Amino acid sequence: MREKRLFPGYLFLVTEQLELLQKELEKIESVTKLLGVGKDIVPLSEEEVCFIRQLTGDSDTVKMSEGIIEHDKVKVLCGPLVGLESTICKIDRHKRKAWINTEIFGRQQLIEVGLEVIKKI
Repeated sequence: MREKRLFPGYLFLVTEQLELLQKELEKIESVTKLLGVGKDIVPLSEEEVCFIRQLTGDSDTVKMSEGIIEHDKVKVLCGPLVGLESTICKIDRHKRKAWINTEIFGRQQLIEVGLEVIKKI
C-alpha cells in the first residue's frame, strides 16, 4: 500500500465565509492561482463535493476497491468505486491500480485509485 495525493497541487478549504477567505488568500504572495472566474473564487459544485466524498468517505484517503472482470467488463464489488465502473478507463491488475476519467474543477481529470481485481471470468 502506498499513499499518493489524489489531486496534486490542489488545496481544499471548507468555509462559510467565502468573502473573508478570498481576502485572506489575496494577501498570500505564493498563491499562484485560484479556481474561479476572474478574481472571484468559485466553490466546488454539489456534484463535485459528492464525488470527492464518495471516493474518500469519512477520511482523507481513498480506500482500496475490489472487483472482478467479467466478459471484459469491470464490476466493482466493494469500495469507493462501486457505481463508478463506467468512468474506469484503464486497469493495471499487477499494480492494483485503476484510472478513472471524470470531469471535475471544470475540466477532464484522470485520477489514479486502488482497485484489486480478485477474479477474471
